[in-house]
Amino acid sequence: MPETTPPRTNLEKELVRIWEQVLQHAPIGVRDDYFELGGTSVQAARIFAQIDELFHKRLPLSVILGAPTVEQLAALLLPDGARDRKAYVVPIQSEGEKPILFCIGVGMVWRRVSEHLGADQPIYGIELEPEAVERMKGPNPIERLARHMVSAVCKQQPRGPYYLCGYCQYGLFAYEVARQLMMYGNEVALLALVETRNPSPRLSVRLVSAMKRSTMRLAFQADQFYRLIRSGEISQYLRARRRQLKRFVLRMSSNVSFRFQLRVRQLGGVDPQEFPYLESSFSKPKPLSCHTAIFRCEDWPILSGGDPYFGWRELLTGRSETHELPGSHEKIFLEPNVRVLAAKLRTCLKSTSQVETPVYDLTVNKAQTQF
Repeated sequence: MPETTPPRTNLEKELVRIWEQVLQHAPIGVRDDYFELGGTSVQAARIFAQIDELFHKRLPLSVILGAPTVEQLAALLLPDGARDRKAYVVPIQSEGEKPILFCIGVGMVWRRVSEHLGADQPIYGIELEPEAVERMKGPNPIERLARHMVSAVCKQQPRGPYYLCGYCQYGLFAYEVARQLMMYGNEVALLALVETRNPSPRLSVRLVSAMKRSTMRLAFQADQFYRLIRSGEISQYLRARRRQLKRFVLRMSSNVSFRFQLRVRQLGGVDPQEFPYLESSFSKPKPLSCHTAIFRCEDWPILSGGDPYFGWRELLTGRSETHELPGSHEKIFLEPNVRVLAAKLRTCLKSTSQVETPVYDLTVNKAQTQF
């Protein structure tokens, strides 16, 4: 009997697992023919249903006729094959010989970082089409939209290793992009999360963090209120608090349920910039094994609730590290704080290049990176 070809990528491993579960046959190689394994149309329907659930891509059953092996089916699931892309690449700094740093969302803030990383560090932003953000609905919207971001990344750089970063709620997209890239067999050399909180940690962690954040927020606002009373700028403070209260009510009410969130949107008056945050409250990130660097601000620890990992530690199975930045959540990208962010990010990029990690993709090539 011919030897069974084992899966070479995470994508092929997942497909083999599905095939073996549905067909009740093991081991299955990536070049084994589905019909020679005794597969039926009913079993194919079950396989494709699981593929849709896992990869958020619905394929017609007739696909199995032209792609009867795991190897061929995996090729069809690669992000390069997506035609209905909803994400695009924005060049922030296109020159330089170093590997590209992909910044997910809010490209303008990363432009400031680029100025301090140097002319030899190419940086590209990955942005979603505005209509795609406004239409975020249905189950797992972040995972579905991240797939389009993966397509944009792969179009700009067909092969890893990949370097990714994200700020605030867009860090959730960066996290999911990293996970999907690794699912497709690529290496993610670095994922940098700046002030990004895990929306779904363990209940005990979530409760403790919520209590700490509430205590910190009350103490901070009381101190700010006292300072403004003394300076005579109390009216400006009250106007700012009124805007923040409106946004807070929107966010809290939308967290009641997904159906209630849709109702809030239908009533109008929702800033599209709020959509990623609203959706993030329903996101449930999966474990990730790549090198991850988490950045937190020193002057505004409310978002982290005192946890330097922002609730991510239980999901990070690979190398991880944390860094503290001067400034508040909104001011870490302003001078002189942004210089510190750029310097620490540069250190992470350099240290990552010194760790040799084998890279596996469908072409079984090894990529080397030098900083």
